[in-house]
Amino acid sequence: SEMKEKLSVQMPSYMIPSYFIQLEKMPLTSNGKIDRKALPLPDEKSIQTGVEYIAPCTPTEQALVTAWESVLGVKRIGLLDNFYDLGGDSIKSIQVSSRLFQAGYKVEMKHLLKYPTIAQLSGYVECITSVAEQGEITGAAPLTPIQSWFFKENFVDHYFNQAMMLYRPDRFDTAILRKVTGQIVQHHDALRTVFVKQENEFTAWIRGIAEGELFTLDVFDLQEEQDCAQIVEARANQIQSSIKINEGPLIKLALFQCQDGDHLLIVIHHLVIDMVSWRILFEDIMSGYNQAMAGKVIQFSPKADSFKLWAEQLSEYANSTEIKEERTYWDEIEQTVQRLDPLPKD
Repeated sequence: SEMKEKLSVQMPSYMIPSYFIQLEKMPLTSNGKIDRKALPLPDEKSIQTGVEYIAPCTPTEQALVTAWESVLGVKRIGLLDNFYDLGGDSIKSIQVSSRLFQAGYKVEMKHLLKYPTIAQLSGYVECITSVAEQGEITGAAPLTPIQSWFFKENFVDHYFNQAMMLYRPDRFDTAILRKVTGQIVQHHDALRTVFVKQENEFTAWIRGIAEGELFTLDVFDLQEEQDCAQIVEARANQIQSSIKINEGPLIKLALFQCQDGDHLLIVIHHLVIDMVSWRILFEDIMSGYNQAMAGKVIQFSPKADSFKLWAEQLSEYANSTEIKEERTYWDEIEQTVQRLDPLPKD
């Protein structure tokens, strides 16, 4: 704690180490520089956080410890350990919230960000008393502001995807991969959305499970190819450009079986996914795949409130009295800004 305190005088908080490991001496290269590759990784025995360990006592504290340990990959977290000192960030806060939800607890993001220790945070954790709709969500959904912006920008061919490539040295089981992806698209209703143009306006429609193809998975056997990079790139570009937002599906996969292992491309249109959603999706892919490999029934965490409900309530809030009352304030700000001299620019 003294080291952290002294470092904080000269360094921003994000540069202060989360862990300290005491060594007999620093490993050096033949040139006399620090041999970074030879430095030991943090483990349970060598980690020093400078914080006294206090074990959880209540069910709420234990749920928090379990969620933190799972997300951060750290063992023996105590009530006084700092979430951010242990490697936490805003994205991992969302994952913690999701794990707590699975365990039957709810915590607001503002509290997760404001209270970085379990001792501080535990007082703001609530037991879940109401459960979101767990059935199939279908039908029309209002466009969110960012979706409306997308269509106003009039992108060529509406080509605006996000894609990830997962690598597995051992082969994927194709049958299990199809099964898991099918379950994911059923579980995350928004992934079944299509966007239809009617009278020059786009509307979002969440399809039912039986309303057409949920996803595509193409398999390419390239094990005889010495250099499959160009083939993968060409095929990936074809898949990227083949998504049609009015027909669906908006999620497409391709499995490239190369000599060095399997490369799994996942392409999803940005209208139905963002970077935070990818974290949740990866967890579900890993969880579902492992469950299926073990011969278990695939089960994901309970659904939170649907994207459809979020879009509806966002639209309702945007037209609420609360927002209208703020308009006067922002109009005054706008008038003030217009009276200011513009910044000089070349």
